[in-house]
Amino acid sequence: MPKAVQTRGRQNRAELTGRLIRYQPGRARPRVPSGIAPERFAGRARPRIPSGITPERFARITDILRSILRDMDAEIGTELRKSRRSYDYDVTPKEIHVRLNESGKPFPLPIFVGWVESEDVRARREEWNHPDPGLQRFGDDIYSEIYGEAFRYANDSTSRNHFRYRDWEAGEIYEKRAGEKATDPKCGNRFQTCLAIVAQGRAVGTLVVGFQKKPPLSLLGIAQRILRDWARGSAKDQRNALLNFLDDFELGGPPLRNSNWVRLI
Repeated sequence: MPKAVQTRGRQNRAELTGRLIRYQPGRARPRVPSGIAPERFAGRARPRIPSGITPERFARITDILRSILRDMDAEIGTELRKSRRSYDYDVTPKEIHVRLNESGKPFPLPIFVGWVESEDVRARREEWNHPDPGLQRFGDDIYSEIYGEAFRYANDSTSRNHFRYRDWEAGEIYEKRAGEKATDPKCGNRFQTCLAIVAQGRAVGTLVVGFQKKPPLSLLGIAQRILRDWARGSAKDQRNALLNFLDDFELGGPPLRNSNWVRLI
């Protein structure tokens, strides 16, 4: 091959890897993170978000989200029985969903990858003949304000600030952009709280729980504690299932130390 052609090829690859285009065949892929056996990836690239989420992996995400919903429902139920308190509205969690950042993007760029719902929400949705939100919304990359907000506060020095929320009873529904689906409020869930998932030293997505209305602070605290365990690591092995699953992927998102992207603007 002529030297001039080789030089142009190198220049083109250099230009390509400096861009944020999805197709970057000349770009060096990230190394396997520490703590993961390299032989698990021998001879193959680690799957990326969203292209690496196969039907089988989507089913696994759904199973993990069901486990989180059952876990949260059980602990809140135990607290309700112990306290013998009753409320004039349903205070149990109604849905759990997850977004993951697109691989190769060091800024917030969410991909919707999973949703599960409580039995009463599912029954109402089926009465209205709406599709399953996990299937309907899988792969959508519509930006969500709360996603960017969760990334911004992911490394905040005050841990309670890691949790963000939306209270649509208070009129915050007007924040929704034209392209957003507003799946939670359409399902009758008027309050949600979330925090950033942290893996491989990055803020890599958000884990979100929705309620019919804002629950009492004691129950909200239980929900947020469980969310933190599943999104950031726990002494309870079963609560590490999501992070263990994500370890197989090349994850995107900002390094945790720089997750406050607003400060960098």
